[in-house]
Amino acid sequence: MKDKNLQLGSNLNIRQSTRVMTIVACLAALSIVGRIYTVGIPNVQPSTTIIICVSLVFGVRIGLTLAILTVLGSNLVLGFGPFVIMQLLAWGAVAIASGLIGKIYKKIPFLILALYTAFMGMFYGLIVSLNMLFIGDGLMFVAYYLAGMPFDIYHAIGNFFFFIVLGPIIIKIMEKEKAKLYGLKEGTYHS
Repeated sequence: MKDKNLQLGSNLNIRQSTRVMTIVACLAALSIVGRIYTVGIPNVQPSTTIIICVSLVFGVRIGLTLAILTVLGSNLVLGFGPFVIMQLLAWGAVAIASGLIGKIYKKIPFLILALYTAFMGMFYGLIVSLNMLFIGDGLMFVAYYLAGMPFDIYHAIGNFFFFIVLGPIIIKIMEKEKAKLYGLKEGTYHS
């Protein structure tokens, strides 16, 4: 049986699957290194923006894969703890939300997408803070979330600026790769 006839996953052949794995591995490396490199700036890192951009273009499945690889890969250096489960859930939720709006993102004005990435920083913080509901009670959760609010705001501001700078570049590259993978006419992203 020839390579091009072997179907894997989303109707991709072996060559396409290899290309997707390579793209995801490169983006995971970028996200992991970006998170580790910016660890000195509280809650400001490019990972959320990268996960959002990839999920917008490639959808939920690849976005979730990237989110999982980012958490596991970066925490090999930054350390593991019970918070890892919440990080997986939070970045997974960001990937799902972004993947779901992926079919219409080209119609959304650039500034609105940038604000969306900022909102996702706040959303990420909310989900990560939910662990306090399992440990304590509603009051403990509220106190914990409010105490962490400045860091969520840093995350939101960081996402906004990372998207302004990196978003158009990452999305354009991902659209080209998607066009090559599926033989589609390349979409052009507006900025």
